Amino acid sequence: MPTASLTCSRDYEVTELYQTQDPEVVIVELRATATLTTTGRSLSATSIQVLRIREGHIVLWRDFADPRILAEVTGEPRHGS
Repeated sequence: MPTASLTCSRDYEVTELYQTQDPEVVIVELRATATLTTTGRSLSATSIQVLRIREGHIVLWRDFADPRILAEVTGEPRHGS
C-alpha cells in the first residue's frame, strides 16, 4: 500500500501556550497546515504538544492530534473502522 507524502507548511502557529505547576512542563496548542503532494489537497489541523524542558533541552515531547483529519484528506480508512 503506498504511503501518502505530505509537504508541510513552514508556517506553524502557536495558538495557545499553557504553563503548568511543574516548571519543566509546558503545553502548546499548535495549528499546522499541509498539502498532500499526490493530490494537492490541503489540510489544517490543531494538535497538542506536551514538552518537558530541562536545562535548555527537550527531554520529553508528546504530540496529540486527530488522525481522522489526515484520513479525510488521503481517503485512507482509519484503523478499526
